[in-house]
Amino acid sequence: MFVDLTKAFDTISYERLRRTMEKFGCPGEFVSMVHQFHYGMLVRVPDDGDSTDAFPVTNGVKHGCVLAPALFSMMFSAMLSNAFLDDKESRIKIRYRLNGRRFNLGRLQAKTKVEEDFVHDFLFADDSTLNTATEAQSRRA
Repeated sequence: MFVDLTKAFDTISYERLRRTMEKFGCPGEFVSMVHQFHYGMLVRVPDDGDSTDAFPVTNGVKHGCVLAPALFSMMFSAMLSNAFLDDKESRIKIRYRLNGRRFNLGRLQAKTKVEEDFVHDFLFADDSTLNTATEAQSRRA
């Protein structure tokens, strides 16, 4: 299923972002820096040569920020991991080795040194592909 997440970057809660970064093991100083960069932000909206009164922004990451896609990806991955926690049907299994030559597929048949991981989704900025096997899984995703 292909998903275009319209306004995706605007929906991120600052508090959830902080908790997710901590859960993913981001260093405390980095979490604090990102939180300070976004929290307490005030904006004014230009209106026909004038501007509105300043008001607080409580959700979203800054557009154009080089960290925004990575922060959104982290949040979306955490959400999908939670959604697909018990779902074994829609996973794509990937086998890989970290040693040796690339593109030698015979190495993946070995019984040792082969790692396996599972993928539910592929992300690029605010576009996503979710792997689902049934209509019910599509609705849940």
